[in-house]
Amino acid sequence: MPPFGSRKPLWLALAFLLALALPSPRALAQASSGSVDPGPVSNIITWDGTNGISINSLVGADRFYNVGIWGQSTVTANVEAGIIWNGHADTTTLSDYYVSPGASGAIDRHATWVGSVLAGYDPTVQGSYPYYKLGMAPLTTLSSGAIATGWYNNPSDPTDTTAYFDMTPKTFYSAYNHYFTQSWNRTISTIYGTYSGSAPTDVINSSWGYEDATGQDAYTRAVDGMARAHPLTTLVVAAGNSNDPTTNPSNNVGGPASGYNSISVGAVGNFTVDQFNSVATFSSRGPQDYYDPIHGLVRGVRAPVDIVAPGTSILAAYYGGQTGSNAPGLRGTQADNTNGSGDYYSIGVAGTSFASPIVAGGVSLLKSLSYALLMGDTSRDTRVIKSVLMNSATKLPGWDNGQHLNASGVTVTTQALDWAQGAGLLNLNRAFDQYTAGTQDVAGTGGGEIAKTGWDYGVISKGDTTVSHNDYPIHFTLQTGTIMDVTLSWFRNLGNPTLTDNADPSLQALTTTDGGFANLGLEIWNADFTHLYASSLSLYNATQQLHYTLTLDGQYGLRVIYADQMYGTPVPETYGLAWNVEEVPEPGAASLSFVAGVLVLVFHRKKKAAA
Repeated sequence: MPPFGSRKPLWLALAFLLALALPSPRALAQASSGSVDPGPVSNIITWDGTNGISINSLVGADRFYNVGIWGQSTVTANVEAGIIWNGHADTTTLSDYYVSPGASGAIDRHATWVGSVLAGYDPTVQGSYPYYKLGMAPLTTLSSGAIATGWYNNPSDPTDTTAYFDMTPKTFYSAYNHYFTQSWNRTISTIYGTYSGSAPTDVINSSWGYEDATGQDAYTRAVDGMARAHPLTTLVVAAGNSNDPTTNPSNNVGGPASGYNSISVGAVGNFTVDQFNSVATFSSRGPQDYYDPIHGLVRGVRAPVDIVAPGTSILAAYYGGQTGSNAPGLRGTQADNTNGSGDYYSIGVAGTSFASPIVAGGVSLLKSLSYALLMGDTSRDTRVIKSVLMNSATKLPGWDNGQHLNASGVTVTTQALDWAQGAGLLNLNRAFDQYTAGTQDVAGTGGGEIAKTGWDYGVISKGDTTVSHNDYPIHFTLQTGTIMDVTLSWFRNLGNPTLTDNADPSLQALTTTDGGFANLGLEIWNADFTHLYASSLSLYNATQQLHYTLTLDGQYGLRVIYADQMYGTPVPETYGLAWNVEEVPEPGAASLSFVAGVLVLVFHRKKKAAA
């Protein structure tokens, strides 16, 4: 890694920030991607799902809200350059800050936008609650962490209004280490009532990045190591806004999203309020380069984006203060003509910066549901959560993970995911069913009989001479034409990092041990495991996925294999597995209906239903 002073600039995903006066939501379509925020807009009282579009509803969050799940019991942190402003009506419930030693701790407009998308909530609203004020997980406990020592513009391009920031190894390490290792005392809300408990940070969102195509930068490796060491804390990161179809069409996902042990989020949207069926042109994507110490650099082989979410035409809380990325002297800053009011909003902000907190909010909702249903720690493991969200995602038009028939008639992929959209668009409605219906963690960790949908937390070890495997037979007759979605997720084996501290930032360093990378595979067989139908065996990803149309009536089975070791010493590898082989009906089972009724009773006083 080069010295800190020679690093590429750190970016906040601001390049596609848009804001317009709003005579009607359709006006958003008239903006261009190079626009700069001209100022705030006030009193957008119709942005409630009737006029305009509710992003919460679009991605299926209403499924959780309708049974009283709003993110309660969870703790969510937003770590980026500056801190969220708690003076806005939608962010007054921000309960905690962490400013890294040496960081400025300045309140920042970008962090405020992100925080409101993630967990916006105005407790003073009476009656019907408008969607425009509703973050994805409004009742999560929100904390804001800051790592920037200062902000600056690109000195070589006087027309670039993007805000960049400096940090040090210490400011970076301190914030992430704080949230990955912190245990929070909290009130846990369950179907049986509430109790006091302690648990780790549930979610960390980070909407910032830097150039690191191979995921080998010291910062990327460090946060990957923390994520593996603390798997109950799920890290969600923005993929970046660096794609240009002409000059930079691939290999442009930056760190920390280019790592392996987080959820990397791209953006969908085409700058109109109702078009989220394609990946945004600016959203960073693969194919991406891979590197390890044995194979060296292998170009264009990774699928670095895990999932996509809306990233254009977003409404977010406005902060006009002259601090952080809006400090005097920076290009692109705007005067605050709101007199410090907390009732103004920016219209049409865009970038993967805002897709990331939408997914992070979805993670908070899943974990909130886990606490409510007493599902246990394995259900909140990052590998399980990641597999559930990816497996339930909606495949957008053009989705292609390279599946094809080989000479033996087996459907195979060595790509696993789509280069641009990963597993597809976040679909929390389907994720709810994926998480709660069917099989919820097979007994033991070595496979077993499963229902048509569900998830498992498993462990597999490498065989000495043969390919080891865990099998999951499905003893139900499945029909020809049924689509079977299966997703497998595990971690690259990076150790918990250490910081070399020094008063001189140029002498600070992050060190992360590299234990290796397991090559796990995913297969679909018949139930007797005598005939192989489909295989995902990507050498360069920590995820496998199959989207397979069944060609025969019959019973099937899933197989997780430890195919080989890419490099390093094999260790027992923990994985998350999620699958679905038919559309699950809306909740109708007596037990689930009972749960819904209880949750509404428990949480009604805390939150009114969204309008």
